[in-house]
Amino acid sequence: MSALTTIQILNLARIKLLEATSEIISDDTILIYANLAYSDLQKRIFTNDKILSATLTFTNGVSPTPTLFGTLYGSGQDSSNNIFEEVSIEDFDNKVQYNMITVEGGNIKIYPNTTSSVNIKYYPTFATLTSGSNPSINEYFHEAIVYGILARAFEDLQDQELASFYDAKYESMITKKTSIQSNYEEVNQRGGVMFSYQKLI
Repeated sequence: MSALTTIQILNLARIKLLEATSEIISDDTILIYANLAYSDLQKRIFTNDKILSATLTFTNGVSPTPTLFGTLYGSGQDSSNNIFEEVSIEDFDNKVQYNMITVEGGNIKIYPNTTSSVNIKYYPTFATLTSGSNPSINEYFHEAIVYGILARAFEDLQDQELASFYDAKYESMITKKTSIQSNYEEVNQRGGVMFSYQKLI
């Protein structure tokens, strides 16, 4: 399946709602539902190809987070291959161990604070969908957003039967597509076929 644009996703949801106009559910509301489903999918089917890397430069142990920074992925590492484990803010303040890293208030902090730079990997944040933007998640999962919209829309319309029906389709589609993609990548990796391996996490 090719990638769907946000407009196509919204239009598909309207068709399945059997509502061509926005008299009952507004365009803004449908877009909110799309973003709720999109946010859920980001967390549930995030693939390794979306993980970003950066080299942070620290001043007195503090560096601003990179653009699109969401959360750290694994440990930091300096040029001497020293590992900096992520800890909670409280543990960082209490200096419970040597070589620590934490995220606080839009900054990344490191200890010891004489460390000049560290390489990190991180999960990005995704921009909110607008009618003129496209989902950044793997296009294989774009169709699932439609079912996420429908489950919320029918609940809004107080049709619990259809809301439950589309919520079940949403969950089933995610499970099925995730399983297929995992198997596809595993077979290609073990079979020596020349494909880029992307493990789902």
